[in-house]
Amino acid sequence: MRVPRVLFLALDTYSRTGGLQRFNQRVIGCLSDIAGKGAIRDCRVMIMRDIDSDFPPVERVHLRGFGPRRLAFMREALAAARQSDILFLGQVNLLPVGFLAKLLNPRLKICLFVHGVEVWNDPVYRRKRVYEPFLLKAVGMVASVSRYTADIMAREFSINTQKFRIFPNSVDALAEDIVPPAAGAPVVLCVTRMAVHDHGKNVDKVLRAFKLVLERQPEARLEIVGDGVLKPELVALAESLGIQTSVTFHGRVSDAVLDDCYRRASCFVLPSSKEGFGIVYLEAWKYGLPVICGTQGASKEVVSDRQDGFVIDPSDVPALAAAMETLIGDRQRAAAMGQAGKQKLQSRYLNAHFRANLEQLLGELS
Repeated sequence: MRVPRVLFLALDTYSRTGGLQRFNQRVIGCLSDIAGKGAIRDCRVMIMRDIDSDFPPVERVHLRGFGPRRLAFMREALAAARQSDILFLGQVNLLPVGFLAKLLNPRLKICLFVHGVEVWNDPVYRRKRVYEPFLLKAVGMVASVSRYTADIMAREFSINTQKFRIFPNSVDALAEDIVPPAAGAPVVLCVTRMAVHDHGKNVDKVLRAFKLVLERQPEARLEIVGDGVLKPELVALAESLGIQTSVTFHGRVSDAVLDDCYRRASCFVLPSSKEGFGIVYLEAWKYGLPVICGTQGASKEVVSDRQDGFVIDPSDVPALAAAMETLIGDRQRAAAMGQAGKQKLQSRYLNAHFRANLEQLLGELS
């Protein structure tokens, strides 16, 4: 088998923080590891919105950033694609570059990574461009983080399902020295974005359910980590419900503070209806926490109901409250469910699995 030359094109990757950015960073790190084993002959990464000073040292990968120089990005990406065997596109907005690259180099094999809302054709988040189904003809493989997202994209973009490969997200190594919370006030933890389109995270439902929890377990506390334009209305909702003294809004926090939040929590809750995968549940399992997710989106592909968490319809506030009560009231059951999640994480969702899955994609494309 010929050792391929690989090109990865991405949008912002090191200059911002977020799930997509962490995914891109993981791809780059794994490409470096694979190149170190001699399975890649040459690996180039070009990132449209980053600049070179954003990059950490990465061995065996040629990193280029372009900042505001978008035409330079396209020109150099196309030049590199002519010398490459495999092209990974980090986001659907890069399809025009991929299509032109295929015209210039017909033998080029192209794989597109997709993550969730960007390919659901949902007007709240992003409508598909009229030309994108045509441009996708140049793409030989679509690597989707979940079956849910793959099925929606296949329908909305009229793509043959045989093009899809399920390529789950992952997290780094398990957290160390986890000590179960001491007897005392149980803590329910919620970590989420609060941007303008994040009503689907259903943090308002969490607050309404937590009010019911407090009626039976008044010592419980809810800690919410995250920031954005929705935060003021969520703070106002907590006040209107009369639960503000039992709820802490941490806002955006450092990694060290976030680590402390996970370590003192009894369970994790985010009954989102818009998850393209659900990496937040993996993060909670790193700490051995049982989780509560929603019945909509890809979350239920990750969480097994009543085994490593609860899968709850977010519109059913009493059921959401009952799940929280179970996890903070029955510590033994909560610990068992958290341990089951941790074991699932170890068997499917660590960086080693991500790297093995990427190697499999490369093998199919070579």
